[in-house]
Amino acid sequence: MPLLKNQHLMGISWILVILLLVASFLIISKGYFNTKEISSLTSQCYENGGEIILEIHDNLTNEYSFECK
Repeated sequence: MPLLKNQHLMGISWILVILLLVASFLIISKGYFNTKEISSLTSQCYENGGEIILEIHDNLTNEYSFECK
């Protein structure tokens, strides 16, 4: 019986590790693409002679509010 319990524990551990890796990948990807989007919006605003108002709400994922005046 202890071997069966150990196998279940290993299975659960692997599932948790995979879920953590997937969640980390998604958070990093979102932050990367938000950074690229901010960069693109900023350059477009400067090309049009605008003034940027950028508020970053979450440093981990770069959630933001952007306005070009």
